[in-house]
Amino acid sequence: MMWKSPFIYLEHCRERYGGRFTVNATSHPPLVFLSDRDEIGEVLAAPADVLHPGDGAASVKPIVGDESFMLLDETAHVVGRRSILPPLQPGAVAKHAETMREATQREIASWPRGVPFALHPRLRALALQTALRTVLGVAEHLGDGRVVELQERLLAMFTVTGSAVFPEPLLRHGPGRQIWRRFLRERLEIDHLLYELIRRREDGADGGADNVLDRLLAARNTDGSQMSSKQVRDNLMSIILAGHETTAAQLAWAFQLLAHDPIAQDTLAGEIDSDRGEEYLTASIREVLRHRPVFLFAIPRTVKQPIDIGGRTYGPPAQLLGCIYLMHHDARFYPEPQKFRPERFLQVSPATGAWRPWGGGRKRCPGLHLATLEMKVVLRTVLTSMTVRPAARDIERPRWRSVIVTPAAGSRVVLRRRSKGSDGRRRASHGAESGTGLGGGVIAPVGPRPP
Repeated sequence: MMWKSPFIYLEHCRERYGGRFTVNATSHPPLVFLSDRDEIGEVLAAPADVLHPGDGAASVKPIVGDESFMLLDETAHVVGRRSILPPLQPGAVAKHAETMREATQREIASWPRGVPFALHPRLRALALQTALRTVLGVAEHLGDGRVVELQERLLAMFTVTGSAVFPEPLLRHGPGRQIWRRFLRERLEIDHLLYELIRRREDGADGGADNVLDRLLAARNTDGSQMSSKQVRDNLMSIILAGHETTAAQLAWAFQLLAHDPIAQDTLAGEIDSDRGEEYLTASIREVLRHRPVFLFAIPRTVKQPIDIGGRTYGPPAQLLGCIYLMHHDARFYPEPQKFRPERFLQVSPATGAWRPWGGGRKRCPGLHLATLEMKVVLRTVLTSMTVRPAARDIERPRWRSVIVTPAAGSRVVLRRRSKGSDGRRRASHGAESGTGLGGGVIAPVGPRPP
């Protein structure tokens, strides 16, 4: 049930067992789900030698490698994390805004109009471009054919994350043998390209930009030694994987929710048209991240020493999971939590500790500023010229893709060109694309709904 319908499963468990419940699986230690804001805060703040988060990220090890900062703890994690943070800070990522906008305009020019199609695969390709620019530098990304080849091969390799073979090792030797073998071949080819890029940068070629690769090559381990090529490769792959998969999935949910809520979409597009700031855009993104977080729980923490959380004591070998999805749907903090309502964040910051789409503690997502900027740029660019209509009656159910959830059908929508009339109203284009049904009609601007 957790694999097929995670939202329904989690909500059912909370309704039946309360905000704290344990799931016993044959392939994992006991998994203790916590949904109370304060208890989740205690878990995220616990020392690494008591609650060890590295074990919880092991499912992505086949892609990121065993020397990734994502899988390490304490000093080794801090060293790797610090080395990649500068290019991901707000001031650094802001420099990418115009390049993002231009890339988005090029990408959406090829998107179909007036017919249903899946947005998520196209958003993955777009987000991967941004991730590679951040990792390798803008100049090299635009001018090196090897980077274009790397991008194509990465997209092919990452398809494995949508298969049950990826999280379940037993399937790799049975029905999923061919899928796994193809993944291993593709990973080998990608590693060859990555190591070649690392070698060229070590030799002084193509360098000079403030990017993740240059920072990793300049970083030092705790003993003062330079990072090995394997360490650099694993940390690069970590940023590439996390930097595109999560952003693309979050954008796919954003378009699903907006397509099914014409009032919110129209209010947002009206703000974009008037160029009066981005208050509603920011509120919409916050609400997407609350209502459809792609990470349903924070990285599991393995109990290494007995610890008291919320009046209960947990010991090895249990794993504690702060359930972000259930906390984000706690009516104490978010009235009518199952409704998509950006107005709840207008002139109001998220409740302290009760909004954690990026995780928390030492494992908080380092790319959150880049992801937020990309969401703003893509939504603004698309809604400047198009309306987004649903391709089905209901919002798509969630589907697991590695450790995140995405719209099950790929976020299928119908795009239509729009233009502003002389009175400022937004109108869907008529003629060949007007049609009827879910995608037709005219949208007039309305004020925000009450929070």
